[in-house]
Amino acid sequence: MQLVMPFAVQQSYHTADFIRGEANAAALTWIERWPDWPYSLLYMHGPQGSGKTHLAHLFAARAAASFIDLTRIGQSPADQILTGNHSWILDNLDSVTDEAALAQLINHARARGDYLLLTATESAANRAFLLPDLRSRLRALPSVSIDAPDDALLTGVLAKAFADLQLRIAPEVLSYAIGQLERSYAAVQKFAATMDHLSLTRGRAITIPLVREALRGNAA
Repeated sequence: MQLVMPFAVQQSYHTADFIRGEANAAALTWIERWPDWPYSLLYMHGPQGSGKTHLAHLFAARAAASFIDLTRIGQSPADQILTGNHSWILDNLDSVTDEAALAQLINHARARGDYLLLTATESAANRAFLLPDLRSRLRALPSVSIDAPDDALLTGVLAKAFADLQLRIAPEVLSYAIGQLERSYAAVQKFAATMDHLSLTRGRAITIPLVREALRGNAA
């Protein structure tokens, strides 16, 4: 039996590789206008796979910001976490479970006048935080959303997903796939991974017939 060894995904977070569209225009504008922010903290939210981490990397490049190690929240005091810089990124707020430590971190960044970009899948208003101070603090922050994508943006996201997987795909195959897939960022990301696996296991290029096979659920 021959083992299929997939290539590691090399996601590109360069500015030139960010897929721009109406859905993410407001979020991108916030990043590009830094440091001209009305407040030093920004809460950015959008669906899984919508490009929040890519935007966070663009902010990191623009503001020389550091990514906060999420595993340290609740393990180290805020003043120890926020050392060596004055611009920070807390990417994937959803994974932080220690509400008191998170509130302390946000309050400390605010007191120092540091810049802090927070990303999450849900708006602050829709998050069921138990700690009143954290809930009120996040809901008071300037907030920007990444909205549902149109076909043009989804096509670009799918093309980038294939490029990150080092796969070539013809424009007509992209168009066909987008016409069949659920209109969500997560769906196109999952589809790219499925096609990568199917192409490797079958030893075939990604074509419309192969896409049809995958969509019929025969990708096993």
